[in-house]
Amino acid sequence: MRNTSLTFSILLTILTGGKVTKRYLAEKFEISERTVIRYVESIAAAGVPIYSVRGKNGGYSVSNEYQFDTTFFTDFEMAHMKKLLAGEGDEVSLAIADKLGYMSKRKRDAQFLIETDDLIIDAGTWQNPSLYRSKMETLQRAIDKRTSLNMMYVDRYESHTHRLFDPYCRILKDGLWYVYGWCHYREDFRLFKLARIKSLIETDETFERKPCDVYSKLDGNFDDLETANVEFEFSSTILGEIEEWLGFDAVTERGYKYVAVAELPINRATMAKLLGFGSAIRIISPASVKNEIADECRRIIAKM
Repeated sequence: MRNTSLTFSILLTILTGGKVTKRYLAEKFEISERTVIRYVESIAAAGVPIYSVRGKNGGYSVSNEYQFDTTFFTDFEMAHMKKLLAGEGDEVSLAIADKLGYMSKRKRDAQFLIETDDLIIDAGTWQNPSLYRSKMETLQRAIDKRTSLNMMYVDRYESHTHRLFDPYCRILKDGLWYVYGWCHYREDFRLFKLARIKSLIETDETFERKPCDVYSKLDGNFDDLETANVEFEFSSTILGEIEEWLGFDAVTERGYKYVAVAELPINRATMAKLLGFGSAIRIISPASVKNEIADECRRIIAKM
């Protein structure tokens, strides 16, 4: 677990120093250079646009456009600080309180990725509104400026890799966010799921866009997983949930029951989803899915 005070101190040092090296940070805070890298990655994961500049005069620096408050303070914390400062009563404290109020408004205004009269796209989730917004901001800056990113990516097997990545565009498909571009690690175009990006650090390296076909990456299955045509029967108590998951077209009424048919990836996520409906569903086919669900139920019972 990261030391919050040390994380904060490292960020302030980079902000005030303009450009600082790993060695300087390691010596100042009496930690290893490897530990410095981990702290910088955690700061970048919080949405701070840190640049990693290579070479003799290189080091870490933060974009001049960075708004400090929007990443490190929640709305509650901002309101609390404003209240405390306003209570001081002196001219300087009141001026700072007014600025905090203005910055809080800007923070709320930046909530939506796209906002027009007839279209609103919110990059956050219901449970964690700020989950993707910081990543989105970093990606959009890099796309606009055509600057490469140092990225830590975690695949579905929990394998962590550091990659130099040239982002071309952001994609929303099937309710999930992705970023498409050139991966130097694989020397090929790749589609990365935002939920699996652990950290993004902006660099001072620029790139030229290569000829590409992003639409070819949007066909088929993201993880190239095995799929199967799954049919199951379910009760009306979960009709709304099934329709939200698979869509109205996948559901038909059959007597007092409903039946859903859909092409689903055969993985742990699908099995967990089906198990989550409990006794409200009955798998009809294929037999492999039916047997896997039965085996998993037996494994659960054996551990009780």
